[in-house]
Amino acid sequence: MLNFLWLALGIGSLLVALVLCLVLLRLNRTLAVMEETLMTADEAMKELVPEVKAAIGNVNDITAAVNVGLRAAGSGTARLGVDLGERTARSGRGLKAAMFGARVAIATLTNAGRKPETLPRKAASGGRSDG
Repeated sequence: MLNFLWLALGIGSLLVALVLCLVLLRLNRTLAVMEETLMTADEAMKELVPEVKAAIGNVNDITAAVNVGLRAAGSGTARLGVDLGERTARSGRGLKAAMFGARVAIATLTNAGRKPETLPRKAASGGRSDG
């Protein structure tokens, strides 16, 4: 009976070892697939990083153009003076000048990367009223 127990223990140990080998082989295949996936993702990220940097550079350029446009609009508004309401009530020229400045600022912002276009202007009225 003792020999049968030793034989059963030996066969059981071999079965456990065989199952462990199969589990380790399965783990090896899984880790190989995982490694390949990570290497592919790493290569993709290496290709994507310069594109992201370029996009961030474009955002910085757009922000700089917006800042230039806002400065231009701010300086044009400052030239009109603090009492904009009184001036526009007396004359429509102040409001027209402000609208022209706003159009130029918007054109500057929209054409930041292109050649600037000239906006149509009225002929000088020689100080006469536009009305």
